[in-house]
Amino acid sequence: VCIASTMFWAGFEQAGSSFNLFARDLTDRMVGDFEIPTTWFQSLNSLFLVALSPFFAALWINLSKRMINPSYGFKSAIGLIIMATGFIVMFFASQAAASGLKVAPYWLVAVYFIHTVGELCLSPVALSAVSKLSPKRMAGQLMGVFVLTYAMGNVIAGLLAGGLDPENPQAMPELYWTIFVFGVSVGAVVFVLALFTRKWEKLAPDDGEDEHPGAIIDANEPVGKP
Repeated sequence: VCIASTMFWAGFEQAGSSFNLFARDLTDRMVGDFEIPTTWFQSLNSLFLVALSPFFAALWINLSKRMINPSYGFKSAIGLIIMATGFIVMFFASQAAASGLKVAPYWLVAVYFIHTVGELCLSPVALSAVSKLSPKRMAGQLMGVFVLTYAMGNVIAGLLAGGLDPENPQAMPELYWTIFVFGVSVGAVVFVLALFTRKWEKLAPDDGEDEHPGAIIDANEPVGKP
């Protein structure tokens, strides 16, 4: 789960680096006489998060009522793979931009939507998994390790985008394709591991049992990254 979280934020946090450069330099932000500020695109994730959270909360509850309970590992793998597919959109968008033309803003809107869907599949579920599955005596330490995945993901995101030259948009498709392949590959590995670790999750107490006093994270809580 922590590995999936690290890789997820490494891709997701391109929003503050390469996506921001893409919005500034390669996106047609004119609507009539008004130019959309680059920073407005950063708000899309929050808007989608608020709008979609109730639907995902209802989804997990309804699946549970139907006795369909995907494992934590499966949900984390799906979230990571969904995030990675967003880079397919950016791959084609950056290819169009590499031809010298600015692209429409709906490319970025689509990516932020896809990434928010991935975040809702992974982030609250992973937080719940660490809270529930950690050995009681190590709950605090492992929660700290999980929170560290945010920092590690940001470091990797910076390293990936750090070598990108805004004046050389021809390099963007390769970057986004690399992130896509890497994200899907790690997601596939997490998915395979989830097939074996599901039986460990069944050994954990039910959600109603107070295994970790003070840990009040619910598996269906519709929140994103704290």
